[in-house]
Amino acid sequence: MENKKTNTLIHSSEPRYGEGHIFLWWENYCRRLLYADILYVEGSGSYSEFHAIDGSRVTISYRLGVMERSLPDDTFIRVHQSFILNWHYIDTFVGNSVKIGDRWFPIGRAYRPRLLQVLHFPELPRQNSKQEL
Repeated sequence: MENKKTNTLIHSSEPRYGEGHIFLWWENYCRRLLYADILYVEGSGSYSEFHAIDGSRVTISYRLGVMERSLPDDTFIRVHQSFILNWHYIDTFVGNSVKIGDRWFPIGRAYRPRLLQVLHFPELPRQNSKQEL
């Protein structure tokens, strides 16, 4: 099966155990989502919508702040008042935006320092634009 959002192959149709997950009440049952299968969470008022790697969505009646506290810091990062991203899927960073698949996400000023800590940039010496003579 292919992920519609990132155009990557999903390799297994068998259930995976032992990986981190969250159970979400959805309609009349609890649905388990693996952390590795969540691309991002979008908040809108009192609701949070989980966007999964297979293109499915789960909307629950919890604010994004509650979801931020429920998700592990080593996988998810808040980048805007309306978005929490699985930072393992971030493939492009430009200015004040990041991209997962075909979707761009704004980076809020308050969230930028933490994002820069999480993303891995090589330590390169900076050269002055003006060379000393």
